[in-house]
Amino acid sequence: MRLVAPILCCVVGLAVPAGASAWSPLRAENPNAKKGNALMAQEQYGPALQAYDEAARELPEARAVQLNRGLALLGQDLSEQAKEAFVAAADPSGAPSTRADAYYDLGIAYAREGDTVSQQEEYEQASAHFREAADAFKRSLRLRPGDRNAAWNLEYALKRIREEEEQQEQQEQQEQQEQQEQQEQQEQQEQQEQQEQESESGSDPESESDAESDPGSKSDPESGPKSESKQAEQQQQQPIPRDEVQRFLDALEQSEENLPLQRARQRSAGRPPPEKDW
Repeated sequence: MRLVAPILCCVVGLAVPAGASAWSPLRAENPNAKKGNALMAQEQYGPALQAYDEAARELPEARAVQLNRGLALLGQDLSEQAKEAFVAAADPSGAPSTRADAYYDLGIAYAREGDTVSQQEEYEQASAHFREAADAFKRSLRLRPGDRNAAWNLEYALKRIREEEEQQEQQEQQEQQEQQEQQEQQEQQEQQEQQEQESESGSDPESESDAESDPGSKSDPESGPKSESKQAEQQQQQPIPRDEVQRFLDALEQSEENLPLQRARQRSAGRPPPEKDW
C-alpha cells in the first residue's frame, strides 16, 4: 500500500508540497494508511489525520506515515504540529527521497508562517521564519539535487528575508520619528502650560525683585500715624520737671498782665485811621 500526499493550499509564490507529485511507498499494506489516503484525496484532513495516527502506531518506523501526518496537519493550519511531523519524517533512518520531501514540506510550513506574520507587520519574526524555510529548502536540495521547485522556493525565501529586513528597518525609523515628534509635542505643551500659569498669576519677576531690593517700598510697622500718636501718649504720661512747670506759670502770668494791652491793640487795629483836621 502506498501513501499519497495530495496537493494542499500552498503559500503564494511557493511551489506545492513535495508529496503532491510522488507517492511514499511502504513495505506492507496498511488499512489505516489506505483510509487516510482516501480521506486526504477528499480534503478531509481531520479524519485523515486520525487514520494516519493509527497507521503510525502500527508502523512506528515508517517515516512516510509521518510525512503524510504532517501534510494532514498542515491542511488544518496546525503549523507547529506539522513541523514536528516533518522533522520526524526527515530522520536519517528514512529513505533519502522521503527525507527530501520532508525538508521541502518543512520549508513550506515555515514560509507560510512567515507570510502570516509579515501581514501582521511583525517583520523581524517573519524574517526568522523565512530563514528557517531557506535552511529547509537547502537541506532538501542536498538530498535531491536539481529539484527545481526546491531551488525556486529557496530563492523566494532568500528574497523575502531581504524584504522583511528592509521593512523592519523602515518600521524602526518610523517609530523613532514618532517618538521624537511626541517628545517635541510634550515639550511644547509644557511650555504653553507654564506660560498660561504665569499669565494667570499676573506676577512680574522684575517688579518683585525691585520691591524686595528697595527698602523704602516696604511699610515700616513702627512708623505712621499710629506710631506718632503712641509716642504722644507716652510723652503725656511722662512727669514734667519742676523747673519747666515754674517757667510755664511765669509765662502764663506775664501773658495775663499784657493781655489788656494786646486787646487794645487788636481794637485799634480794626478802626479806620483818624481824619486829619489840618
